[in-house]
Amino acid sequence: MTERLRIRFTRRRIRRFTFLLSATLGFFAAGGAISIAGGSVGAGNQDAAPIVTSSVDGCDAYDDLRLQLQWVTQAQFAGYFAARDQGFYRERCLNVTFQDSFFGTNPLDTLVAVENEQVLADVAVAWAPKALAARLDGSPFLNVAQIFQKSGTIQVSFKSSGIETVTDLVGTRVGTWGDGNDLELLAGLRRHGLDPATDLELVTQSFDVGPLLSGEIDSMQATTGNEYAQLLSTLHPDTGQRIQPSDLNVIYWADEEVGMLADGLWVDERRFMEPGFADKVQRFVTASLEGWLFCREDAEACLNSVMEAGPLLGRSHQSWQLIETLKLIWPSDYGIGIAPESSWLRSGLILASDPDVDLRSGNLSSTMGSTTGTWTDDFVKAAHAELHPSWIDLTGYRWHYTHGQLNLAGD
Repeated sequence: MTERLRIRFTRRRIRRFTFLLSATLGFFAAGGAISIAGGSVGAGNQDAAPIVTSSVDGCDAYDDLRLQLQWVTQAQFAGYFAARDQGFYRERCLNVTFQDSFFGTNPLDTLVAVENEQVLADVAVAWAPKALAARLDGSPFLNVAQIFQKSGTIQVSFKSSGIETVTDLVGTRVGTWGDGNDLELLAGLRRHGLDPATDLELVTQSFDVGPLLSGEIDSMQATTGNEYAQLLSTLHPDTGQRIQPSDLNVIYWADEEVGMLADGLWVDERRFMEPGFADKVQRFVTASLEGWLFCREDAEACLNSVMEAGPLLGRSHQSWQLIETLKLIWPSDYGIGIAPESSWLRSGLILASDPDVDLRSGNLSSTMGSTTGTWTDDFVKAAHAELHPSWIDLTGYRWHYTHGQLNLAGD
């Protein structure tokens, strides 16, 4: 850790106790109400809520918190691993454990699933489209921090396929993740007048490049930080040479104006009736944002945390993914964790245009799409108030990222 960072962390520890004390007193003085876009959530039994017992020297007790990841351990979640390894969670009296997701599972389900009289997760990392669709079906999911500000979802094909534009997908086999992860793809097709059911063949693919390499599909759904990097770490099936960007055609769904908000932190809003839950979420959000800020300033140390967590693919792949992930977080006009209302509106309107989503049980309005009451910035704003003195640039406009060399097979 650099001396500059040591000074920052020391100053932060001194301020943290003062902030937590004032924030806790302010929270209870206000009656424990958290204002939500479109409504408010009560904090439950205030008299029974535990006091946060933290100081510069440590905590009297640690609160357990289970974080459900959107996918398997990888640099997509680097900020959370860094927050653990740098002690940001422990400094806020949290003991955070991580849970992977796998193909065909929905991380949001763990927020409401119960096992042994206990929910499986307290917070979940999930894509906004999937959460918004669930919200329309009546699920009680609330976004407490929108980490990714933009979408990194793309459709990739080999140059030889001739697929250069969305309309070129007509009559081809189009790879899709399905299971609510394909809303941008479907919206992009419909935006160009294509019927996904008749104009092309949708083929369910996994989160790897095998189906494209084998010719099972003509194009594959991918993200800039994962499957695209996997392709660039692989030998071309026709030439036997390493695949280059010039060998590929890429359709960026954000450029097609159907990009939706990606990874955010979601909770079951009903749990705010539990004593102390709002306070625990606040501490988690603050520490997590600090973890991402640390990754931005010290990518190498952050990458070490990812590798120690045991990802499936190697260091060069994780390094690429970390840079691409940081590019989805920053720049952020309102600071890390706060997405513009226009981005929520766009996501809601895109979702509302999908005929496969049942809107009858949702709270769709003509002005706010499907997003009303779905997110709150209160936790992030409180985190900014604590973090800003140490981390001056929360918007990230001063930062630029460059990739290192990808090794073959993602080593």
